[in-house]
Amino acid sequence: MEVVSVPVILIICYVFAEIFKVIFKEKEKLFKLIPMLVSILGGILGILIFLTNPELILNATNIWNALLIGIISGASSTTTNQIVKQLFKKSNEVNNHE
Repeated sequence: MEVVSVPVILIICYVFAEIFKVIFKEKEKLFKLIPMLVSILGGILGILIFLTNPELILNATNIWNALLIGIISGASSTTTNQIVKQLFKKSNEVNNHE
C-alpha cells in the first residue's frame, strides 16, 4: 500500500499543471513556473500524507524524507508531461509523412 502515494502525488501534480496551463494559456511566460510549482505542491502533498498516514509514504521515517519523496514525485510529473508530449508528437509526425 505504501507505493500508492507516489503515483497519487504524480497524478495530482500533473493535473494541477494541466489546469494551470488552461487558466494561464494567454500568458505562456508563466509556463516556466510549472516545474517549480509542481515540486512545491508535491512536497506539500508528501508532508500531508506523512502527517495523516505515515505508512503510506514509501518508508519515510521523518517529515524530511516525506518532503523529499513528495518533491521528487511532483517534479516527475513534468517529466511525465514531456514523455506524453513527445510520444504524441512522434506519432503525429509519422501520420503526417504517410
